[in-house]
Amino acid sequence: MYISFLNKIKYSALIILFVNLTLVAQEDKTPNDKDYTGLITQEDFRTGYTKKWFNKAYKAYEPNEEVVQQIKKPIKQYRIKVFMGTWCPDSRRETPKLLKLLDEVNFKEKNLEIYAMDHYKSTEANYEEDLDVHHVPTIIFFDKKGNEINRFVEFPQETFEEDILKIVTNQSYQNPYAEE
Repeated sequence: MYISFLNKIKYSALIILFVNLTLVAQEDKTPNDKDYTGLITQEDFRTGYTKKWFNKAYKAYEPNEEVVQQIKKPIKQYRIKVFMGTWCPDSRRETPKLLKLLDEVNFKEKNLEIYAMDHYKSTEANYEEDLDVHHVPTIIFFDKKGNEINRFVEFPQETFEEDILKIVTNQSYQNPYAEE
């Protein structure tokens, strides 16, 4: 009986140790970990494991300067949340475009939040809750009061910057998954 009791204590201690190690491993994940989900910054893209594809796509993107000038003023009325997957080809194509466009219009980084998601389109902290994110990238434009105005999802209908122009100037725009 005494040996059985010791075995139960050892077993319980092992379970507690395993649970604690699992929690610590999740807390220690950073944007430089491939399976990280959560807030990710522009600097993380430029310096982390994403830098190879990000920097190449960022440099390659040349937005139409005329359209950029039309975006410059109205985009400053918005807060933007981006949900993307570092593993996703569409996110790897469109996220660098967005960040370059935002740099060119001097968009304030404090008005931008970018979240890395897993393959199930979720984050560990559930940042996507109530935002109906089913495809990545999803770029959601909010007014200063926090109301969603519109969203870009996965790929452009025209060109990236023309789609963004339509959104920020309140022109008629629907992403490919919007219900009519």
